[in-house]
Amino acid sequence: MRYIKADKKLTEQVLEYGKDILRSSNMQSERNFMQHGNTDCFTHSICVAYMALRIAEVLHIKKIDKKSLVRGCLLHDFFLYDWHEKETACKFHTFMHPIVALKNAEKEFVLNKVERDIIRKHMFPLCFPLPKYRESYIITIADKCCAASEIWHLYSLEKVIHMLEGRIQTEIPELVFNAEPVYC
Repeated sequence: MRYIKADKKLTEQVLEYGKDILRSSNMQSERNFMQHGNTDCFTHSICVAYMALRIAEVLHIKKIDKKSLVRGCLLHDFFLYDWHEKETACKFHTFMHPIVALKNAEKEFVLNKVERDIIRKHMFPLCFPLPKYRESYIITIADKCCAASEIWHLYSLEKVIHMLEGRIQTEIPELVFNAEPVYC
């Protein structure tokens, strides 16, 4: 198993920019909904936010709005149901969940145009229209990397989650993470 290095600066950015979202009871409820493999939606969203920042760093993409990137990543799958259960899931989940996630996020948070674009277009190229901002393209890559790893256990961001856990326990004590390995 290959573990992705936990970068303190990036984990702190996820926490700093996403603290209000992470505190949200609806966001916390995402821990009850499985996303891919054994990873819940809450953990998946945090991993995608971290991975998006890491991708921007590795590719030396300087002109991005990191706050909007993190917030959009945390809310990209804010559909608030278990898509594995046919009774509660949206029909054609793969294609419709970005629209549902955006509607849910707009009800609970004030979003800017970049955050809305990230949430609505994160499934490109499976869903259209085309992303408009660099941040939206970055999440399309980060989300697919995390989803593939959650399904096939390619690498783990468990160390990242543990680093965030330590910071979150002091700043947002009501959050509790799953102790299972995180493959994303």
